[in-house]
Amino acid sequence: MTGDVFRGYLLDGFFNLVGAMTGQGILLVGMMTEAVVTPFLSDRDLALQNVRYVLGAAGGLTEDFHPPRDGFIQTRARQVLSEAVELLERICADTSADTPLLAAIADGTFGLMRRPADAGKGLDGVAERAPGYVNPAIDLLEEGATR
Repeated sequence: MTGDVFRGYLLDGFFNLVGAMTGQGILLVGMMTEAVVTPFLSDRDLALQNVRYVLGAAGGLTEDFHPPRDGFIQTRARQVLSEAVELLERICADTSADTPLLAAIADGTFGLMRRPADAGKGLDGVAERAPGYVNPAIDLLEEGATR
């Protein structure tokens, strides 16, 4: 996002269109003021309107959209997947950190913003878990469950 909210809104619409054309079941909703610390609530409403509008207007395109084999879309998808796998393999091979993924996030591997595990905004809002706290998702992650 550049700060140009109109360009951002159009770009989000294009992403929603690609999601509609490729039959995505879940769309990541982009907001015009993405990356702003306190986005306006109205931006969230506009973002959801954008999704509803695009899906309503183009949601049926998925049955007729067939990108050509080895065309631009498939070639680019293979390239992005390959780069993602290489990046994750490089992160996993990092033996200098106890938790390579958190170290990669702290180093800014996934974006321009560095997120050190022991710094940042919002720590004041974090509370310790109460005795007896249960979160099935955390339990599954700690067990190493894959599904």
